[in-house]
Amino acid sequence: MSQWAEALGLRSGTAANADEALDTLRARRYDLAVVDVVMPGRDGLWLATEMQRDFPDTAVIISTGYTELIGTGASQPEIADLLIKPFQRDRFKLALERGHQWRKQVLEELQWHALLSKELRERTEELCRAIAARAGEPAIEWLTAVMAKRAPSVLAHGNRVARYAVAVAREMALDPGAIDTLELASRLHDVGKVAMPEALLTKPSALSPGEAAIMERHVLAGAEILACAPALEPMAPIVLASHEGFDGGGHPRQLAGAAIPLASRIIRVADAYDTMTEAGHDRHSVDREGAVSELLRGSGTRFDPAALAAFLAVLGRH
Repeated sequence: MSQWAEALGLRSGTAANADEALDTLRARRYDLAVVDVVMPGRDGLWLATEMQRDFPDTAVIISTGYTELIGTGASQPEIADLLIKPFQRDRFKLALERGHQWRKQVLEELQWHALLSKELRERTEELCRAIAARAGEPAIEWLTAVMAKRAPSVLAHGNRVARYAVAVAREMALDPGAIDTLELASRLHDVGKVAMPEALLTKPSALSPGEAAIMERHVLAGAEILACAPALEPMAPIVLASHEGFDGGGHPRQLAGAAIPLASRIIRVADAYDTMTEAGHDRHSVDREGAVSELLRGSGTRFDPAALAAFLAVLGRH
């Protein structure tokens, strides 16, 4: 295959095993990599997964005579093409063409994501400067006005989540001061979305995985914005942890259990229920029974069982 690649005018290199291949890529980047599944030591699927993480713009073409070794599912690495042995030179050339097209698309996506990230950073900094400059104006009123103008659905969602969260907090017998803080944090738990690029907020179709990863940063942006206002700073750590999973599977810090503030655990349940039962521009709502079933499936993983039990008790009375 190396000779075929060179005959097509391409610079090529070879590696005897997966570790050597990674060392080669670290020393000198390649646009494409043809990876055999069966090799000494670690197999080619492991190598492809490592490459996808460390060299995301290198197109991987899998070569194998054992198609039963190629699985399916989210855990499988993304590849540009699959070569089934034995294959001819024309098929190899086609695989390289597909690899180049795959890489071109990935580079365009990475450039797009970089632009989105830059806009998010600039908007977050702009909001921080603006809120810090309004020392004489209540920060909550100014932020609410900004949300009403730029993301009214986010504001409405926050208000609904706050009503649920307060009812749950009373069910759990939290003290009044904690409930007041929870109410405000609930209303503002998605405030970071006002810093999100317009292209993500208004996209009519589902976000791509890369776009969704950027959207997840709204909790970081929200916590940063709140921390810029002394009166709202106590809400920042609650908002930052409001998308953590009880088992450590959430984001952005993968906190688990009691390491997640109780207020954040309550918000997580209320947020999930309202998101499921209220239709959005890119999704359909589910009925109450379906939402409750989904919450129960997430008990102990996504959701704190105690907070969920209190939420269901409140829901059962209304």
